[in-house]
Amino acid sequence: MKLTVSVLGAGSWGTTVASLVARNAPTLLWARNPETAREIREAHTNSRYLPGCRVHSALRATADLEEAVSAADVLVVGIPSQHFRSILEQARPHLRPWVPVISLAKGLEQGTRM
Repeated sequence: MKLTVSVLGAGSWGTTVASLVARNAPTLLWARNPETAREIREAHTNSRYLPGCRVHSALRATADLEEAVSAADVLVVGIPSQHFRSILEQARPHLRPWVPVISLAKGLEQGTRM
């Protein structure tokens, strides 16, 4: 049985990690921007954050946070630290309690310095 991995954050770091994971496991990447999700699905590129690079052809993408979180057997969070808390608060109702959450974040939350 293969575990489904969902990666939140379709910037350069999240997209790169998701593309690498997609080589070994079903992977769904959440992009805040629906146009970015469409480009990743259809063209296998993310020209805004990774110009000139192709992502793995098995990588799927969505702009629907509920879809990405509820599908996850493992949730990887690769969003900027200043948005980490708000995105996880939105994701929380859709996250099954036994699903591990892995953080790729670095830095401090703006305002709280947490």
